[in-house]
Amino acid sequence: MTTPTITTSSLTIRSILEKEKLSGPNFLDLFRQLRIVLKLEKKDYVLDEPIPEELPANVAKALKDARLKHVNDLTEVDCIMLATMTPELQKSFEFHEAFEMMEQIRVMFQVQTKKKWFETLNVFIGCKMTGGSSVNTHVLKMNAYIKQLALLGFLFRDELETDVILASLPKSFNQFVMNFTMNDWERSLSELHNMLKKC
Repeated sequence: MTTPTITTSSLTIRSILEKEKLSGPNFLDLFRQLRIVLKLEKKDYVLDEPIPEELPANVAKALKDARLKHVNDLTEVDCIMLATMTPELQKSFEFHEAFEMMEQIRVMFQVQTKKKWFETLNVFIGCKMTGGSSVNTHVLKMNAYIKQLALLGFLFRDELETDVILASLPKSFNQFVMNFTMNDWERSLSELHNMLKKC
């Protein structure tokens, strides 16, 4: 088995986690920074997926390797997360895995998370594209709000995402919106984005 290599860029970006320790009020900022670091290292999935169950002995090697990678990545992420915490929080979480830690930390700082969720949701729903501005930029901004809300635990169904985005468009897109709804098109956000760019 090969040992994972940590690149210079990984070490550089990991330094953002050394600036302050998780203490409560900074949960959302630190969580965002952690996601950035883990995304670069292709390990962010361990925050969202519990470790796969133990596999039977006769299962394919590829599945065993995937589970082993998950276990190894999880151990590294556990250590990174614990290193970002105050000593008091480290004691509380030293025997937890990353996925469990995130769930419990979200509950601990639920009031702060709910406040941020409410603020972001209001901005997202109230966001309107002004006539003459770029539809591409507008949809990218709306998509960023959707991703922020997902990080806070609020997941949209595809239909709701597209409905909110369609409702945010100016009158110049009325014909497009009418065609979209009348034809009962079911499109992903990226497909809707591409359709709007062609208008």
